[in-house]
Amino acid sequence: MVDTLLYILSYILIAVGLGWAGYAMFEAVQLGYTRYRQSYDKKIGGELQKNFMPYSPDRFFRNNMLAMVGLAAVGYLWTDSVLFMLLFGAAGYYLPKLSLKLSIKKRAEKLELQLVDALYVMSNSVSAGLTLPMACEVVTKQLVPPVSQEFGLLVNEVRLGVPFDQALENMAARLKSNNFDLMTTSILVARQTGGNIAEIFKSLALSIKEIMRLEAKVKALTAQGRMQSIVLGGLPFFLAAILSKINPELMKPLFNTPQGTAILFVAAIFWLIGIYLIRKVINIDI
Repeated sequence: MVDTLLYILSYILIAVGLGWAGYAMFEAVQLGYTRYRQSYDKKIGGELQKNFMPYSPDRFFRNNMLAMVGLAAVGYLWTDSVLFMLLFGAAGYYLPKLSLKLSIKKRAEKLELQLVDALYVMSNSVSAGLTLPMACEVVTKQLVPPVSQEFGLLVNEVRLGVPFDQALENMAARLKSNNFDLMTTSILVARQTGGNIAEIFKSLALSIKEIMRLEAKVKALTAQGRMQSIVLGGLPFFLAAILSKINPELMKPLFNTPQGTAILFVAAIFWLIGIYLIRKVINIDI
């Protein structure tokens, strides 16, 4: 009888211990997920808001998870390999972020092109007798997004009582553009030391046009290198997926044996080194 009670008590204690352990794991996972979502929403939401994109962080997160799960399922059904399922899932996780990054980059390039027009508009406005805040307001009315959106934020900050110099520095910090930094520095120096701001704007516009011409020339000269990096970077994964579909038995030792795992690890190291070296060659800073 005593032995039976001890057995029952031991099972109860084990069950309670497992229950507490499961609850603690659940709380840890929930806490980790909450912190991850807060960090995710702060980072992605800030980028979406800063670039005037009509997406909420929740919607972007849902699409991100759907892309990850969907591509993971495609990878497993196509290759019948857990490794490729994980690779496709990782690609699905990063593709929406890559798409966001490319959209931001495209918007930044458009901003750089529109900056020259904005400088000419501001030069003509100052020559007509308007103040710098009024000239910025003319930019918001005469030009189209995204440059009108950024100058609109500057004008709204000035209307709310932010000093013009501080609002200008806020715009430069928000855009993180060398040309906008150059414009901001030129305006601040001209306001402190005096000078013909209209002529400064025209000279600045010509300088930025020359910089963009040189950047376009360098981009054209390095186009072949960029294409090589794309082809060489994606070719191993493409060939592995095709060979896994054509002859799975030939590829299985590569994923199911220690020797195959070691080969994949070494290949991944050399792949990363190759991509890094190619990017170092083609990334030329002007």
